[in-house]
Amino acid sequence: MYWRCCLLMYFLLLPALLFSQIKRDTASYDQWKTAHPMHSIQPVHRYQVDSTFSILLNVSTVFFTAEDAKINSFLTKYGYRAPRSVPVGINFELAAIPFESKMMYCLSASTIISKQDIGSTLFKAAAYRQFFERKHFWISGGLGLGVNSSRIFLKGKIPPNFDSLANLYNRELVLKQNGFVVEPGARFFWYPIQTRKFQLGLFASAAYDFSFNSPWKLGYYSPSGQFSSFKSLSKRTGVQAHHEFGWAFSTGVSFRFKLD
Repeated sequence: MYWRCCLLMYFLLLPALLFSQIKRDTASYDQWKTAHPMHSIQPVHRYQVDSTFSILLNVSTVFFTAEDAKINSFLTKYGYRAPRSVPVGINFELAAIPFESKMMYCLSASTIISKQDIGSTLFKAAAYRQFFERKHFWISGGLGLGVNSSRIFLKGKIPPNFDSLANLYNRELVLKQNGFVVEPGARFFWYPIQTRKFQLGLFASAAYDFSFNSPWKLGYYSPSGQFSSFKSLSKRTGVQAHHEFGWAFSTGVSFRFKLD
């Protein structure tokens, strides 16, 4: 309930901040127009005058609303911690804006940090286009494509039909699932601190995740590489695949570096 209240407050306050900035930018332009009555040119937006190549580093907290009721039921049945109703994750993103472009191209990686016995990671590539911009902020929309991976290490109680396999291979069994993710969304950037070469600000995004997951596979990780050498076993797990659809809201800090 606490996280939901914080999230609601943030997205209620965000439009007020943006509207306040619009009023300041409009007032500045009105003052300029009054001082230069003979000029009738339109205000110039940042993407028309900023011809630099930019690198952005974005770090954010992510709130997910998608839920897999089938795997949650499995975790609860065998005494594992199921995900919270709104799992919390952290996202690291590297982005680039080409010279004289309104496009932003991003690579990101995120993982769940709230306490649960299912580990989830998401790797994504995305492209966004600016469609509204002022001096200190802009709004963009676009699409992300990626892959996600979820793992459950069966360290405690396991289904009876898994016992023989655990004894046979003398390994800790793991349930693993992969999926393909499509994520359309909108993003808001606000940079109150700016220099000629650097900008520091806040950003928020609202996206809808379509996650198409593969069936859960039972296996184990070999000693040579815990996360790179998963050995799948030909054994039906009884846990059905479930496609997850839901919102992903994020907010964080953005560092922008301008290169000539």
